[in-house]
Amino acid sequence: MSNPVTYLDPSQLPKNLWDPDTGLLHIPESLARCYEALIDRHGLRELASSRTRDDSPIGGIDQVSTDKHFAQQFDNSVARAQLSLTNVTGEVDAASDALVCALSAGAICLTDAPCGAGAASLAFLSTIAELRKQDVLPRLPLEVRLLGAEISPFARDYARQLLEDMRPFLETQAIFLSEQLLEWDATDRLSNTDLIQAMVRGCPELNNRLLVIANFSGFLSQRGKQKDVEPQLEELFRHTSGPGNVAIWIEPQMNKVNSDGGIFHWLAQLTPLKWRRFAQLATGGEASPPFMTSSVKFESQLALGRPHPIRLAVMRLDLERS
Repeated sequence: MSNPVTYLDPSQLPKNLWDPDTGLLHIPESLARCYEALIDRHGLRELASSRTRDDSPIGGIDQVSTDKHFAQQFDNSVARAQLSLTNVTGEVDAASDALVCALSAGAICLTDAPCGAGAASLAFLSTIAELRKQDVLPRLPLEVRLLGAEISPFARDYARQLLEDMRPFLETQAIFLSEQLLEWDATDRLSNTDLIQAMVRGCPELNNRLLVIANFSGFLSQRGKQKDVEPQLEELFRHTSGPGNVAIWIEPQMNKVNSDGGIFHWLAQLTPLKWRRFAQLATGGEASPPFMTSSVKFESQLALGRPHPIRLAVMRLDLERS
């Protein structure tokens, strides 16, 4: 991307984001407060506190599924995305470098598909804002045009409320956000065309583009979904491609993601075979796996004193044309 290259030194992270003494990751206070306020605004506190170790909601299109995922998984998803940016263990350098560089200054079109309630995008923006506030990163003007694509209207509504609540804090750190939240069915070509047209029309003068795909494995691991979604992913990668443009794919470490037959190995096979003209895997070399992993502990604002592990698997694809 055309922004000056800026990399993040994990040793410079403020303790309110990462405390090496306790080994705990904390999501930015600004986002934690907005999330907690929205949980209470919609009467979801009891649902949020009722999660057990056996629960692993993946969301859905209806209100009940969306509420359960938002109440029990949203801040986990935020922490996982934050880990990919802050790289506190030093294991996901390629993802962190791309994200910090993309979100340093200037103007960028950020496409988050599927966006859910906005966990990944909000994690990135709130973390960058907090790092600016703590003078870790320079406070240079950044214009972000966010396209959030999500099938659930209830999740889009939560994302809309959180983005509006976060806007004042972001602007104090010279991050100026405009957003468009679109209905997106990843299996439908016409729905995907609407998203791509919004990318082209909404950011016509922007060459800097970042595509974020997060927490999609629950859907893609269902029978037949990879085949249904593959053409739409190809279109998204192709239309996002350009000099310096990047896709970051974030998932929890699970067998359906990082096993030999998992989502990331499926992508690693597709990229050189079908997408090589507009997408290349960014790895540490031929012998390196096609993705990076990292694990830390995280303390939820809704469950203080009960830290639990966050396990990240992240893939970086450079969307350079050849």
